[in-house]
Amino acid sequence: ATGRIAEHMPRFEPCFLAEMEAFVAAVRSGEAKGPTAADGVANLVLVEACREALRTGQRVSTVGGPQPPLSERKARWGICGAGDICNDFCLALAHCGSDVAACAARDLGRAQKLAEDFGVPKAYGSYEELAADPDVTVVYVGTIHTMHKTHASMFLEAGKHVLCEKPVGMNAKEVEDMVELARSKGVFFMEGMWTRCFPVIRKCREVLRSGELGAVRQFSGDFGFVGPQDPTNRLWLKSSGGGGLLDIGVYLVGHAVLAYGTAQPQVAAVGRLSEGGVDENAVVGLRYPSGSAALTYGIDGHYTNEARIMCEKGYIALDCPQHSPTSARIVRAISRTEASTQVVEEPLPVYPYHAGHCGGRRACFPNSEGFVYEVREVERCLAAGLTESPEYTWEESLAVVRIMDGCRKQLGVVYDQD
Repeated sequence: ATGRIAEHMPRFEPCFLAEMEAFVAAVRSGEAKGPTAADGVANLVLVEACREALRTGQRVSTVGGPQPPLSERKARWGICGAGDICNDFCLALAHCGSDVAACAARDLGRAQKLAEDFGVPKAYGSYEELAADPDVTVVYVGTIHTMHKTHASMFLEAGKHVLCEKPVGMNAKEVEDMVELARSKGVFFMEGMWTRCFPVIRKCREVLRSGELGAVRQFSGDFGFVGPQDPTNRLWLKSSGGGGLLDIGVYLVGHAVLAYGTAQPQVAAVGRLSEGGVDENAVVGLRYPSGSAALTYGIDGHYTNEARIMCEKGYIALDCPQHSPTSARIVRAISRTEASTQVVEEPLPVYPYHAGHCGGRRACFPNSEGFVYEVREVERCLAAGLTESPEYTWEESLAVVRIMDGCRKQLGVVYDQD
């Protein structure tokens, strides 16, 4: 079974193939282990699952037996919004060959244009119509920050799976409410922290979890750009959830949680607020039991957009742009002055940009081709019957927003939702 994976590649979802290949490599190296050091039963179950999958061309669950064929459980997407971020997400859906059943916007004309360009069969002028559509099984919410809870909750109440753009909520209370609603409905719910789905980030997380670099001692990173000059842009409006923290600082906090886990740290933050009361920039210090983190962000200048995770036996360097990286360096210390460096690289997917492709649309944001990884992760989770992604769990979303609440309290940024 292990020698015939490549031969059967067309039959498998890419993520499952990667899982199988990783397991096969672990078996060959002798590193594979069961749920406990003395129990190899899980390994036998996985091997039998691989054999059955190769024999039938069907994904096999190691818990509940054979699952329905992919054609019977394929996600049918609904798109909530028609702005730039929804444009970029739809390009990723098109690249993945995903099934998009409907889209909606407050302006019916914009929804119809999105539907026309991406070949979506139905367009609605209200989000309530999208929630009521029985053909939609999972909804991508790409509206402004302040409407995330309203829209995501509507779809969760309707029994839809939901992928909601980050920040998933304006504060911890909003996120707690959505998590509890998703739990009560038994549906999939994920904050759109697409960073966690990038292959480079997955590799870095794997190295951290292995313990080979020892304990994390410090994280440092920055993220920033010169914001729009238009004072009515959402980034500068408190009523739209403006400011740097919720828009880009969230990525740095997410990295800190990746490095240290979900335990709540001590928070210290200083920064500058705009005349409208949103944070233009800030420096945030986080103190954990085993180390610390220093985060710098701003929407008022040019930043390096890099990050470092320093550990006892080496460090990980995320190259620019650290929130959507295509490369990183894993440095393993040999002595105080010597080290070995492993370069991790994963080029972005390539879109066939031309006039006939998706109405000639192009990505609006840097590295948005990386949405492909997020689409695949959500569809993998739905196919597996999961209600949350192991790449970015509900607990991690809650940990991040609680840290951001602490930052905003010290910076003096208060929203109506607070």
